[in-house]
Amino acid sequence: MDFEQIENKHKNIIDIAKNYMIKIKDNEHDINHMNDVVKYTKELLSKVDDDLDKEVCVIAAYWHDVGRIKINVGHEKISAEMLKEYLEKNSYNSEFILKCYKAIENHKWNMTPQTKEGLIVKDADKLAWIGSGRWSSCLKNKQRIDSIIELLPRLRSEILYFDESKKIYDRDIVNLIKVLYKNIFSNF
Repeated sequence: MDFEQIENKHKNIIDIAKNYMIKIKDNEHDINHMNDVVKYTKELLSKVDDDLDKEVCVIAAYWHDVGRIKINVGHEKISAEMLKEYLEKNSYNSEFILKCYKAIENHKWNMTPQTKEGLIVKDADKLAWIGSGRWSSCLKNKQRIDSIIELLPRLRSEILYFDESKKIYDRDIVNLIKVLYKNIFSNF
């Protein structure tokens, strides 16, 4: 199943996640960040040669930060619980629900996911630290990003799991510099 088919099959659940993310006022974790995470998830799924449940990864990418609508600290579990509730209401099977839950519950930078799907979502989420969506939102809204800057030197060597994630990092760190350069010089 390709990504378009996955998104069409789960359109209602994905639309609910998007509606939540539009309401989040934290520019580090807004809908632009979600879009970056989804983009990186799809890219990793197309490059990582592993037996992964693509549907789980894509849905988890959309839902991973939805819990921030309620709380920031501990949002991982809240996001997983909220998705679980919606999937149960829509009669998804329990195995799929559990896989989605596990793909979200430990995506924070200092956590270790229990599944390969969770590792994909975590790496995609951390790659989004250098995603143009997040940085553009933060710069546009003059939001400080000290916590991200502090972790950037450790991102590639200590936090990313897959070799493919590290290759994407090497490519996209240049894109981040271009965004910053453009932003700095457009203000002169």
